[in-house]
Amino acid sequence: MIEQFTPNWHEIFDDKKLDFFVKYGYMILDDCFGKKTLNQLQKESELLSYQNAHLTHGQRLTDIRGDSTVWINENCPYGLAYLKDIERLGLFFNQVFFTNIKRGEAHYARYPVGHGYQWHRDNPAGRNERIISAVYYLNNDWGDNDGGEISLVDKTNITHQISPKADRLVIFDSNLLHQVEKTHRERYSIATWLRCDDIL
Repeated sequence: MIEQFTPNWHEIFDDKKLDFFVKYGYMILDDCFGKKTLNQLQKESELLSYQNAHLTHGQRLTDIRGDSTVWINENCPYGLAYLKDIERLGLFFNQVFFTNIKRGEAHYARYPVGHGYQWHRDNPAGRNERIISAVYYLNNDWGDNDGGEISLVDKTNITHQISPKADRLVIFDSNLLHQVEKTHRERYSIATWLRCDDIL
């Protein structure tokens, strides 16, 4: 049975967190969905058939981007429940920031040992459909020497390294520069984008 995860975004994003997000453009939420939801998503992520991810125009350059992915759809029921909850976050952002978010998209991502994703923004080539990016991490017992951090340059031009530990959700402005550091063990996550365009 699939249960709605449904965090209360109004309670999570109090005035202090909202002010922080406006100033710095990112937010880290630990213990976001809880162990049961985490376990459901972990199990689903392990059963999927991953495909090598590509850059714009279908390029596959593993020295730039080394992950493999599975887009979340009706074949990923737990992932789809997660995505619906992130879309509720988009509705909340519409209320407080007038962001005009219309929909979300997400994929499971798996990084093998020795790979990462070099510096980039989530709106390539001057596009602006992606408003908010979010990454939810599925990695139990992640250690300081395991690598795989997301390095992110905030709105004040300060760089942060954020560990991909389990049940952590990192939310950030899609125009912020970021990269995934090379991982020293297999690394799983869900990458998510809240968009202002309609489905084509």
